[in-house]
Amino acid sequence: MSWKLIIFLILTVLLVVFTVQNPILLDIKFFHWELKEVPVIYVLLFGLIFGFLLSLIMQLPTILRLRRELRKVIKEIENSEKIEPIKEEDVDSEGVSMGSDYKGGFFNEES
Repeated sequence: MSWKLIIFLILTVLLVVFTVQNPILLDIKFFHWELKEVPVIYVLLFGLIFGFLLSLIMQLPTILRLRRELRKVIKEIENSEKIEPIKEEDVDSEGVSMGSDYKGGFFNEES
């Protein structure tokens, strides 16, 4: 099992235990609305969901900017010039190619 699933199951069990042990009912007032006898677990779950949505909204501009940048980089990579293979070059006895413009180095015989 993955560690994420294990943590999710542990948190679920803790939430169920909390719900069973705390059957407290609350009266909630918000502006003109009033809710009577709301279980504590509903208030906690609403708070968790609201916090998750609020953090998602705060991160949304960054997520969209990073996706745009990623698409731009992928297009640049796809449109970039293809690397052409190196043409056949002369290879010396040690298996090293000195390049096509090599003139012989320090002990060249052309001097």
